[in-house]
Amino acid sequence: MSPDDKTADEKIAAFLGAARPERAETAFNAAVLERVARRELFRSLGAVGGVAALGGLVLWASAPALAAIAVPVTQSLTLGGAVLVVTFSLLALGERTIRGR
Repeated sequence: MSPDDKTADEKIAAFLGAARPERAETAFNAAVLERVARRELFRSLGAVGGVAALGGLVLWASAPALAAIAVPVTQSLTLGGAVLVVTFSLLALGERTIRGR
């Protein structure tokens, strides 16, 4: 097949393939993907930071009302919480002791 027998698309593909080395294209792709990933990271961090700041502001504003509700509830749950902690600790230690044999 002589150079004149090639179609226009084949000529363009051959020209473009010869003009770009493989390493430069890989480095360029890596740089572009890094910039895209960094942009997405900053965008998501900004969104999460905004939601966290808004949530903190809401909790700060509603702290007096939440304290009036939370103090009696936490005082009544303290004994139950202690019992649960001791129970789960004994279960975990017992399971560890049984597996050790």
